[in-house]
Amino acid sequence: MEKFDYEKAVNRLEEIAKLLEKSDLTLEENIKLYTEGMKLCKKCSDEISKAELKITQIKALSETV
Repeated sequence: MEKFDYEKAVNRLEEIAKLLEKSDLTLEENIKLYTEGMKLCKKCSDEISKAELKITQIKALSETV
Protein backbone atom coordinates (compact mmCIF):
# COMPACT_ATOMS: atom_id res chain seq x y z
CA MET A 1 0.00 0.00 0.00
CA GLU A 2 1.37 3.39 -1.01
CA LYS A 3 2.00 5.87 1.80
CA PHE A 4 -0.34 8.85 1.70
CA ASP A 5 1.43 12.01 0.55
CA TYR A 6 -0.38 15.05 1.91
CA GLU A 7 1.41 17.58 -0.31
CA LYS A 8 0.66 15.60 -3.47
CA ALA A 9 -2.97 15.31 -2.42
CA VAL A 10 -3.25 19.07 -1.90
CA ASN A 11 -1.66 19.69 -5.30
CA ARG A 12 -4.12 17.29 -6.90
CA LEU A 13 -7.02 19.04 -5.15
CA GLU A 14 -5.83 22.32 -6.64
CA GLU A 15 -5.70 20.72 -10.10
CA ILE A 16 -9.20 19.32 -9.64
CA ALA A 17 -10.54 22.72 -8.56
CA LYS A 18 -9.09 24.34 -11.70
CA LEU A 19 -10.55 21.61 -13.91
CA LEU A 20 -13.98 21.94 -12.31
CA GLU A 21 -13.91 25.69 -12.94
CA LYS A 22 -13.66 25.02 -16.67
CA SER A 23 -16.92 24.88 -18.52
CA ASP A 24 -15.81 22.45 -21.22
CA LEU A 25 -16.13 19.25 -19.16
CA THR A 26 -19.02 16.83 -19.41
CA LEU A 27 -21.30 16.20 -16.47
CA GLU A 28 -19.78 12.73 -16.07
CA GLU A 29 -16.24 14.18 -16.00
CA ASN A 30 -17.32 16.75 -13.43
CA ILE A 31 -18.86 14.07 -11.22
CA LYS A 32 -15.74 11.91 -11.47
CA LEU A 33 -13.46 14.82 -10.54
CA TYR A 34 -15.76 15.94 -7.72
CA THR A 35 -15.79 12.42 -6.28
CA GLU A 36 -12.00 12.18 -6.46
CA GLY A 37 -11.69 15.58 -4.80
CA MET A 38 -14.02 14.68 -1.95
CA LYS A 39 -12.06 11.47 -1.26
CA LEU A 40 -8.79 13.40 -1.22
CA CYS A 41 -10.32 16.06 1.01
CA LYS A 42 -11.35 13.39 3.53
CA LYS A 43 -7.87 11.84 3.49
CA CYS A 44 -6.26 15.25 3.99
CA SER A 45 -8.61 16.02 6.86
CA ASP A 46 -7.79 12.68 8.49
CA GLU A 47 -4.06 13.37 8.06
CA ILE A 48 -4.43 16.79 9.71
CA SER A 49 -6.31 15.21 12.61
CA LYS A 50 -3.49 12.70 13.10
CA ALA A 51 -0.91 15.49 13.06
CA GLU A 52 -2.91 17.51 15.60
CA LEU A 53 -3.11 14.47 17.88
CA LYS A 54 0.65 13.92 17.67
CA ILE A 55 1.29 17.57 18.49
CA THR A 56 -1.08 17.40 21.47
CA GLN A 57 0.68 14.27 22.73
CA ILE A 58 4.14 15.80 22.33
CA LYS A 59 3.00 18.95 24.09
CA ALA A 60 1.54 16.92 26.97
CA LEU A 61 4.79 14.95 27.30
CA SER A 62 6.90 18.12 27.33
CA GLU A 63 4.73 19.62 30.06
CA THR A 64 5.39 16.65 32.36
CA VAL A 65 9.17 16.97 32.04
